Amino acid sequence: MDAYFTDLAERLRARGVAEERVTVTLTELHDHLLDADSTPEAEFGPVAEFAEQLARGTGASAPEAAGQPGSRAQEWRWTADIYTDRELLNRYGGQGWEVERVDRLGQFVCRRDPGNAMRWEYRRETTLRGERGKLAARLAPDGWEPCGRWAYLAYFKRPCAVTAGPAAALAAAPEVPGRRVFFSRKYRALLMAVLALLVAEAVYFGNSDISLGDPATLAGMVVGALAGGAGAAYGLRRHLRKERSAGQP
Repeated sequence: MDAYFTDLAERLRARGVAEERVTVTLTELHDHLLDADSTPEAEFGPVAEFAEQLARGTGASAPEAAGQPGSRAQEWRWTADIYTDRELLNRYGGQGWEVERVDRLGQFVCRRDPGNAMRWEYRRETTLRGERGKLAARLAPDGWEPCGRWAYLAYFKRPCAVTAGPAAALAAAPEVPGRRVFFSRKYRALLMAVLALLVAEAVYFGNSDISLGDPATLAGMVVGALAGGAGAAYGLRRHLRKERSAGQP
């Protein structure tokens, strides 16, 4: 990876690309590659050809030069919890937003070309890392393709044209949403409960005569923190089980 990026940087400089732009481009490429879990050659192609594409560009970001939507495309990053993500993905997919990936912060990285917007639909699956390939192969015949993952959650997309035909095209794209964070009341309540447990634990140990250097005290604090995390995890797993029992994709 380092050799590819070093060679790419030298080729861009040789073609007159500004140093600041070279730095920004390589940073974007590196982050994109980490999220894609791939190699530079597989993701961007031969370094000489890719450098030529980037140098001929007009300021487009690295993913655009790698074959993504053109410079007119809008980008929007947002995040949601598992209680709302599927609903919101399909709502905004209906507005033409295509998810390219889920970044390291758990944000959906979306693109849309206002002049050529198409509706998208999404589904979410739970799977282990080693089973993702089999899952993708099983869903592919119905037009689903992977578009991101987060922990044991795998997200898939397909253009609505698969089922709706020409009606999937958008005559006009709505404005870019002003929000970037969508947390439901249930998720916020879950976070507040965990936070309250940790605060109560800190207050108790802070106001007691128990020494924080005592192994038993430290063990108790760790157990309390783990209990809070386990409670939150249980709530999330319970929600996922309900979804599966209801047959929701």
